Amino acid sequence: MSRAKWEEACEYLPGGDSRNSIFWKPYPVFITDASGSRVMDADGVQRIDFINTMTTMILGHGPAPVINAVRRQLDKGLGYNAPNERQVDLARILCDRVPSFDLVRFTNSGTEATLNTLRAARAFTGKTRFAKVEGGYHGTHDGVTVSVRVDPSLAGDPDNPVPVPASAGLVPGVTDQVTVIPFNDSATALRILEDNACDLAAIIVEPVMGSVGMVPAQPEYLTMLRDFATANNTVLIFDEVISFRVAPGGSQEFYGVTPDMTALGKIIGGGLPVGAFGGRRDIMELYDPSPSGGPVVSHAGTFNANPLTMLAGSVAMEQLTSDVYRNLAALTEELKQGLREICSTLEVPVQVTGLGSLFGIHFCDHPVNNYRDIASGNHELRDRMFLGLLNEGILMASNLVGATSTATTEDDIEAFLKAFRTALERNV
Repeated sequence: MSRAKWEEACEYLPGGDSRNSIFWKPYPVFITDASGSRVMDADGVQRIDFINTMTTMILGHGPAPVINAVRRQLDKGLGYNAPNERQVDLARILCDRVPSFDLVRFTNSGTEATLNTLRAARAFTGKTRFAKVEGGYHGTHDGVTVSVRVDPSLAGDPDNPVPVPASAGLVPGVTDQVTVIPFNDSATALRILEDNACDLAAIIVEPVMGSVGMVPAQPEYLTMLRDFATANNTVLIFDEVISFRVAPGGSQEFYGVTPDMTALGKIIGGGLPVGAFGGRRDIMELYDPSPSGGPVVSHAGTFNANPLTMLAGSVAMEQLTSDVYRNLAALTEELKQGLREICSTLEVPVQVTGLGSLFGIHFCDHPVNNYRDIASGNHELRDRMFLGLLNEGILMASNLVGATSTATTEDDIEAFLKAFRTALERNV
């Protein structure tokens, strides 16, 4: 059924879907329903979900408090052409939790959130260029569609990476606006930043480099970025769309490093489409339309802060206590250690990365600190293991990154490890 549905979809959608990131060969499965830690596909096969809609479903699928709240809101309307109280509730929660948030605004995606942080940084500093990490993913707007999943042979020397377009169709000159720095190499990154200091409006970084591999930043790396930004009139932006899973206040709370602005998404919407950006009051006030001259930076969006998403997000955030984060981290560490032990027993080189409830599996015999470390891994084995796990009842991202949820149980962890051993024994 999944194959038939995919072939039908290809008649109307390029590649049969609206997200390239969830395509895999020979064809993707179609999910028909989901509950807790399980998803069901069109072929009637149930799997344990260890990616949770690319880390979004931190409470699992269909958490009762969120679903019940959304049902109540449905009777009051889907959206209004005026402010709603629900956004104030979620804004209050986030400003209380996130160290960098004095003020916050909502969008419908992480892409819109990172776009606005960079726009604000340019308006605030009067400069135009920005720095990003090689391999860092910050959405799909032109400015950040640079040096994401690049071929290292096209990206220059590791000590002096060059910006590489990550898609055709970008506006000419986009790469001229981007300075690329290596992840977790403080000395090299600082040298590059200092060479471009006069031109840099912003530095944008994922404290945990997410979709390409769940690689945590080294604390001294983030501290270096903070110190450089402070000294050079540069706005430090944390993209915590994924890494907000690490602690109640995100990775910035975990690391004790506070950026000037932060982009959020995924878990803060309770499972509905969402993005948010916020930061220092003096930067965020550029968006204030109430002064006589109007806002310095324009920001609109018909579905921004819609009441369904705002309510779902508030309820979800209320469920995510400090104890919940600690329990998720402990459960995920149990999984990570089990993966290492299986690979050690079978003499398969592996690096298991991650932080909090995030994890990534990399078949290589060298430490994984950045994108080039990931790119030099055994991708053939990775691809076979993804399909092997899928056939054993485990759903992950196709590059073997994953995330647990509060619906994940000890039995689920045991089932994952059993499936992983079975798939690995078949492939080595």
